[in-house]
Amino acid sequence: MDRDIENQIKELNLKLRNVFEEQGRNQFVIQTQEHVERNFYEWKNRSNRLFNRILETWHRDKELSYFFMNMRQEAQHIERKLTFELENQKETLFKEKRDLRDLENDFSYEKQKLVKETNS
Repeated sequence: MDRDIENQIKELNLKLRNVFEEQGRNQFVIQTQEHVERNFYEWKNRSNRLFNRILETWHRDKELSYFFMNMRQEAQHIERKLTFELENQKETLFKEKRDLRDLENDFSYEKQKLVKETNS
């Protein structure tokens, strides 16, 4: 009986180690994602300032003004699409983080139960 419980504890330790490794990878990806988001919002602000300057400069030329306004609308469409994708990725990563934490808690609880059984 004790041998069986020891094997189960070893198996849970292995599962916990795998969960910890996966949590580390997940945390790295989250940090990378946050860095990408910061860069994206910095780029978005620069893009807005650039289009504002261009439109201020070329507002008298109707043809160029329309051209740049259309370009700005296309850029804003791309920005919205990228923002949506970044938010979805972030949500997925945080869900994965919660799932891994829950898995860790489940394995830890099972391990504690087995340890109590061996001590009884």
